[in-house]
Parts: sequence; C-alpha cells; structure tokens
Amino acid sequence: MRKIAYIGVDYHINSLSIAVMLEGEKDFLENVSLRNEYKVIRKYLQKLDKEYDLRVCYEASCSGYVFQRKVNSWGFHCDVIAPSLVPNKPGDRRKNDFRDAKKLARNYCNGDLTIVSPPNEEQESVRSLSRCRLALKDGVKRTKNQINSFLLAHDERWMRSNWTHAHRSWLSKIKFSNPHLQTVMDENMGLLEYLESRVKHVEQQIQDLACSEVYAPSVRKLCALRGIGPLSAMLLITEITDFRRFASPKALMAFLGLIPSEDSSGDKTKGKSITKAGNPRCRTQLVESVQHYSRRAVIGPSMKKNLAQVDAHSANIAVKCMNRLHKRYWALIMKGKIRQVAMTAVARELVGFIWAMMNTDPVASPA
Repeated sequence: MRKIAYIGVDYHINSLSIAVMLEGEKDFLENVSLRNEYKVIRKYLQKLDKEYDLRVCYEASCSGYVFQRKVNSWGFHCDVIAPSLVPNKPGDRRKNDFRDAKKLARNYCNGDLTIVSPPNEEQESVRSLSRCRLALKDGVKRTKNQINSFLLAHDERWMRSNWTHAHRSWLSKIKFSNPHLQTVMDENMGLLEYLESRVKHVEQQIQDLACSEVYAPSVRKLCALRGIGPLSAMLLITEITDFRRFASPKALMAFLGLIPSEDSSGDKTKGKSITKAGNPRCRTQLVESVQHYSRRAVIGPSMKKNLAQVDAHSANIAVKCMNRLHKRYWALIMKGKIRQVAMTAVARELVGFIWAMMNTDPVASPA
C-alpha cells in the first residue's frame, strides 16, 4: 500500500514553493520551488504520483479556486485552506515562502487545517455578480460623501434629509460662478448618475437569477422571513453556497462571525464582542435585515404574499421568527442594551431560523 504524500503549496503568481511530507514521517521529503506554469507543476505531481498518493493543499487567496480546479482535473486531490485558521506559533518571527509551505504540509498531515468548501464555477460567477453590486453601491456611497463634503466646503447647505427627491432637485439647481468648481460639481453628479445606473442594471440581472429554476426555491424560502428580499437572499445563498454543510445553527453563526468571543482563564470568565471572523458581507446584510424586527410584529401585505409562496412548515418558521425576534429585541433594549448590541444579538438568532428553514428543504441550495 502506497504512503500518502501531503503537499503544502505557497502559491504566488510567478512561482510556487512546495513542501512534501510523508504520512508517519517527521522529516520533509523535499522542499522545492517551481515556476507557476501548469506544464511544470503537472509534470512534478506526476513524478510524485508514481510512488505516493498525493494530497495537495494551498491557502485561499486572490488566486481563488482556479489552481484547485486545475489540479483536480489532472486527477489529484487538492484542498483549499482557510488562511485565518492556520495554527501559528506566537514566538515564531521568521516567515518566508518555504517556511509557509512547510507549515501547511505539516499541519495538513496532522489534520489541523480548516478546509474551505469551494463553490462550483456557476455559483462563483453568480457570487461575483452579487459582490459587483456591493462594490458599485460602495462607489455610490463614496461619491455621495464627496458631493456632500464639496458643497459644505463652499457654503452650500441643505438643512433637511439628504438624497431625497427634494434634495436632488436642489442639487440640480446649484450653479457656481467659478467654472472650475462647476466642472467638479458636474463631474461628481455625472459619476453618481452613472454608478446608480450600473447598480440598477446589476440588480436587475440578480433579480432575474432569483426567479430562475435553480435559485427560486431558496429565494422564496428566505424571502418569507421578515427583512429579507430577493437581493439579500441571493447574497446569502451565493456567499454560503450550501446551508446543509453546517451541522448546527451555531456552526453557521460561527461561520458568519456572529458568536461572542471569549478570554477566560481559570475561574475568570470574560466575554467579549462578536468574533467578526466570518463572512463580512453576510454579517452586514443580516444586521441590516433585523432593523425590521424593531417594528410591531404584524403580517403585512408583502409578508403575507411571501408566506403564500412557501410550504406550511416554512411559513410557520417565518411567523415564529418574526414574533420571537421582535420580543427579543425589545427585551434587550429594556435591559439597557444599546441598539447596536441588541441588533447584533437579534441577527445571531435570525441565523438560527435561517438554518432551520433552509435545512428542511431538499433543494435548499443550488446544486
């Protein structure tokens, strides 16, 4: 029976640093550097494959999952590792490519690494579209702030709510006597108009995908929950990819970074803020979604329409979620918790209801 060779790869655009450790051995078999060319890498792996069963791993980075898919297409096993969860020695101050590769190979051999669940190419493409929308919305926000700062610096003030129809009408009537200032204003307003048009275009594409055969069952279920619409549902689906890979609600909460951190020793127990170790996009969206639960727990026309599109069990979960989270929010507020803390706690409980709903459906996530 052939031994297993655990291969740690420190991936770079131009080169790969590779460390190989055999099963049951203490020393490394070899530590080499290769050009990042598929022909060279495949030839090297085929040479090792003549004697050993290969297990390849590398850290998730800007390279994405392309390298993993390529290695898998050659017939070799490859895992993507969560870089933030790689064990580190506090006293180790030396870092280079070869040491990083050795650390990956050793921890991989010992089973101490956390493996990322990669999306398929279709899921990744839709996720990229969803992230493109968020990037464009960030651009809109930055441009609005630039316009507000520019006007304030030139003593043009609007004393009511910003970016309403009345505010935009006021902006269109502003004229500067200096032609350079007018150019700045026109360019910023033109940029804002362009970015907003791009946001609408991307959102329409996401809406169309939400109605497709692949995503519609999951989107309908998530939309039954108060505070979640098609766009936010698609964000959760594309970022989490498969809700069934989490064995419990707490595992999903941890993935999203919504569980409290802790710093305890001996008899001293000290709770801290949430870990924020998970997916920031989902976490931000969930905290925004739970703003709705501060309002009275009433099934409005929109929610009634959404509940009619799901099965009775899912509808029951959605109604229970609305009543529970509304009471939970106000109970925390009455205890003296600030609004941000209360909203974060409610978002954590919302994740539990999402997990319960999505794990009752055999088509809870797109294949």
